[in-house]
Amino acid sequence: MTFIQRAGYLLQYTAVKTAAAFLQILPLSWVSAIAKSSGDLAYFAMKGRRRTALENLNRAFGNSVSKDHRDRIAQASFRHTALALIELLLVQRTAREPYRHFSIRGQEHLHAARQRGRGILFIISHIGSWEYLAFLNALTGIRCFVVVKDIRNPYVDRLINDCRRQAELTPIPKKNSARKILSVLKDNDLAAILMDQWAGPEGLWIPFFGHETSTTSIAVRIAKKTGAAMVPGRCIRVGDWKYEIQIDPEIPLAEGEDWELKTTLEINRRLEDQIRLFPGQWTWGHKRWKAKPKTLR
Repeated sequence: MTFIQRAGYLLQYTAVKTAAAFLQILPLSWVSAIAKSSGDLAYFAMKGRRRTALENLNRAFGNSVSKDHRDRIAQASFRHTALALIELLLVQRTAREPYRHFSIRGQEHLHAARQRGRGILFIISHIGSWEYLAFLNALTGIRCFVVVKDIRNPYVDRLINDCRRQAELTPIPKKNSARKILSVLKDNDLAAILMDQWAGPEGLWIPFFGHETSTTSIAVRIAKKTGAAMVPGRCIRVGDWKYEIQIDPEIPLAEGEDWELKTTLEINRRLEDQIRLFPGQWTWGHKRWKAKPKTLR
């Protein structure tokens, strides 16, 4: 790391740390208003991300949703993303009284999975307040881990992971994560894996909202190896600083030679259902669909 890079990273870290300290002292209603305004500003200022969001919405919904409606969903998505980032920075405030902020639906699916003693692969996506799924630990007593991608700025990366730990969530760096996931499952704990992002050329090229794209099958392969239960879930905003953690029934492994492909297709279908229910709470600005490399065509 060069001196200029280090200085730039420290400047970014100081800005984030200062903003977090400022938000800590404000009423939560003010914080919500700031987050929504920040999301609106990002929507109008970040032309590339806005274009990606609108293209993705058109690809997913086509003529079944009007252009005006797609525009509203995209703007709501930017607000949602801004709020998700701020929520993580304020996790300490939420952690003081988790039962005041959260309710859980479908908790029996987690307990049924734990009774098998093989651990839980928690299938999640960037919908709702995904970082606040960390509060499952405090609410259920199940130790929770999550696979995370390193942030380029090491100082901000450390800050974000410290915030996660305040909610009793242990981050697992994405690079070389398989061994740690296996250890978590062996202890009959929960390992959360985000399954809704473009997975690179090595992923399975299967439909998502009817259009082929690269999809990770890591959870499916680990479930096959370990016998762990794959349980989908999400944390949906139902009001200002009010959340419902929704747990769905386990996704079973498909049978036959195409078990990996069929099971990953079912995960995509379940994620599509979640997004259709809460379209404004998903991050449409991510490039979920990219061109397939020529070598794979």
